Amino acid sequence: MGSNEQTVLQFVPSPASVSARVHPLVALDIDYHHNMLSSHQKVNPKEVIVGWFSTGRVTGGSALIHEFYSREVSNPVHLTVDTEFRSGNAAIKAFVSVSLSLGDLQLAAQFQEIPLDLRMVEAEQIGFDVLKPTNVDKLPSDLEGMEASMERLLALIDDVYKYVDDVVEGRVAPDNKIGRFISNTVASLPKLSPHAFDKLMNDSLQDQLLLLYLSSITRTQLSLAEKLNTAAQIL
Repeated sequence: MGSNEQTVLQFVPSPASVSARVHPLVALDIDYHHNMLSSHQKVNPKEVIVGWFSTGRVTGGSALIHEFYSREVSNPVHLTVDTEFRSGNAAIKAFVSVSLSLGDLQLAAQFQEIPLDLRMVEAEQIGFDVLKPTNVDKLPSDLEGMEASMERLLALIDDVYKYVDDVVEGRVAPDNKIGRFISNTVASLPKLSPHAFDKLMNDSLQDQLLLLYLSSITRTQLSLAEKLNTAAQIL
């Protein structure tokens, strides 16, 4: 999903379509695709289909899926996202389909890479930078993720303490912009007693754990329903 501004295509976060490959066939859940498209455009009426994305690289089945999206939009763009960070970076590439023909006879279609400018908002950039250098055997649990976030927060607070001490002792030249930013950040913190802060954190943690549990159940049910629906279409 995205917008088409003359010669520039802008991609935005989009719902994923469900597909399955059983060599040499490729199955695409068209009903699911249309339902997700309809729901997405109710919230974002100005966004239209500009292409499709997949993880990994261009494969033989990509041409079949691209043919489907060619019926949805003229000259769709195919994005590939390397989620394994093989080179230390998420290799995101954009392709268009170019027809190879001999006279009036079309022989095949070839994916040709086109220029891509990757831009992210600050929150997305933070998550992207965390993922790039990290290689783990398994995804951390919710509590492990929260523990890692708190450790990073404490490390940042220590950096601020060190900077302030260095400025006070005259080891570092003061920067008015940084000073105002620290002052505004401290002023924005609520003034709570330790007991009230602990109670607020515990209540918020319990609510968050309950929400994560319910979302996990919902995600499992949706995944099972999608697999059953895809298997039924293949059979």
